[in-house]
Amino acid sequence: MNLTLVPAGAGAGKTYRIEKTLATWVEDGEVAPGRILAVTFTEAAASELKSRVRAEFMARGRIDDAMEIDRAYVGTIHSLGQRLLIEHALAAGRSPASRLLSEAERDMLIRRETAHCEALEPLMRDLARYGYRWQAGSDMSAEEAFRADVFGVVNLLRGLGDRGQAQEILAPALAALDEGYGARETDGSGLTQALRHAVQRLLAAFPDSLAAIAPNDTARRDFQRDHRNLRRAAYGNALDSDWALWQALRKLRVSKSKSSTPDGYDELSQAVMEAAEGLLHHPGPLADATTHLTALVTGAQEVLAAYDAAKRAAGLIDYADMIADAEALLRARADIRAAVLAEIDCVVIDEFQDTNPVQFALLWQLARHAKRALIVGDTKQSIMGFQGADARLSEALHAAHPQSVEPLRHNWRSDPRILGFVNALGPALFPDGYDALAPTRPETGTTALEAIVLPRSWQDRRDHTADCIADRIAELLEEQEQVWNSKNEALRPAHPSDIAVLCYTHAQAARMADALRLHGLPVRIQADGWLDAPATRAARAALAFVADPDDRYAALTFLTLGPPAISLQDALHDAVHDALENHSALQPLRALHEATEARPVGDLLSEAIRISG
Repeated sequence: MNLTLVPAGAGAGKTYRIEKTLATWVEDGEVAPGRILAVTFTEAAASELKSRVRAEFMARGRIDDAMEIDRAYVGTIHSLGQRLLIEHALAAGRSPASRLLSEAERDMLIRRETAHCEALEPLMRDLARYGYRWQAGSDMSAEEAFRADVFGVVNLLRGLGDRGQAQEILAPALAALDEGYGARETDGSGLTQALRHAVQRLLAAFPDSLAAIAPNDTARRDFQRDHRNLRRAAYGNALDSDWALWQALRKLRVSKSKSSTPDGYDELSQAVMEAAEGLLHHPGPLADATTHLTALVTGAQEVLAAYDAAKRAAGLIDYADMIADAEALLRARADIRAAVLAEIDCVVIDEFQDTNPVQFALLWQLARHAKRALIVGDTKQSIMGFQGADARLSEALHAAHPQSVEPLRHNWRSDPRILGFVNALGPALFPDGYDALAPTRPETGTTALEAIVLPRSWQDRRDHTADCIADRIAELLEEQEQVWNSKNEALRPAHPSDIAVLCYTHAQAARMADALRLHGLPVRIQADGWLDAPATRAARAALAFVADPDDRYAALTFLTLGPPAISLQDALHDAVHDALENHSALQPLRALHEATEARPVGDLLSEAIRISG
């Protein structure tokens, strides 16, 4: 095996390295263009890689090789798994025409199996005890949060392949939980009783909340919260299992420089807080965590087994099957693995740091037996942990083959000042080892890094993030902020397509998109349901107006969701006052109406999109 491992930081030129390496292998007669197997993690990346390799062949005058590259396999790991399962369907015990489950169908099947899962019963009987409550930020119910956890564990187990159903995987997880918890009492009843007595003594001395004498709103809220928690702790059995309540009692409000409490209150509160520190040694939280973890893992395994049986009986597969079943097939059938390897001269793997265990196993079976293998990735860019990706797999591969590691040490993308910031931050983020990237570009002279300090006050609790960022983006475009054009290596005014906004959640991204649209800026954002996406609805409305210029609903939809981006209130005002049909943005569409009988719908739609912007 001729193996090359290329750690490549952001902007280090990894795609350039791949295209040059492949072209050299082909030029040297070691690899045939049609016998290249290259795996990436997105269709867009696969398309770009194939285009760049083809362009490299043409630049070297190898026109035949550029044409033959279309015969190579360059695609995603899921499409590779699907291809293997189709070509060897009978050996895999599957139908060649297995239908791919949609995400909605997959979730429905798993949800159905979750509802009948006996192993999950201990959690479902008391969701609040195990931390499942309504979440104000996401508006997610306790049941939805619990189901999301089950889905998450199911996905992690699927990422382990066959091993995900092994009974022994639970034991080391429980051992790690026990070890990480640290020292604890054998019996927690004494700790519970001590806290209850401390709380009762405080309430006996101060039965009413101190909110009535609080000097400000902050103190009033704190005392009201503390009083509620103290009453819950004093009466009933909440302290037997509500560990969040224990945590809350570890920090009560006492006297501060500008607000003092009545005599004796601080001393009694301090006794409560000291008793609540017993939480750190109470065996109860560990017992609940053990029950929680056991139920989630065994329940997810039960759900997964039933889900897999239902799919197989119906002739269905999902994306995880494409990987897990293909890996199992190559592992169990050496003859099939040999047949696959006989069709390729080399294996190229991009973004290797984002592989999960079963993806690693599939790709490594091919790479380790291929004549040549080029594996590119950077553990510091691993972002798919929520899907079970484990950057330690890539690290272990590098450690096992140190002689094959050829890192890329330059950055071709970023301003040197950005690289300086990243290189200064890197050792703190990656203390076990950070390789600084050397900048190759000159400084642009324009602003390289900018921070926006968002307004925040007790009086105004709204989140202004989307509005502030949208305002700043609109300013940058209006002021024609200069950005670097890598194609001609010169500065030019920024375009909307130069700007990316990263958010933590889909809801935040949606709010950001709405704020940008209010500035009349074009936005590309993933939305649920293609037909329900604002851009698609605007295009449909434009076409409907072309077909019938008297369609006021189509006019309103287009004017509010389309490029005019006028407010709904203004559009309705125009409609009420019979001024809607005179809006200037509708006139090009109205003029197109005369062509409706002579042109196909597809042509009309394309023209409507073009003339309406």
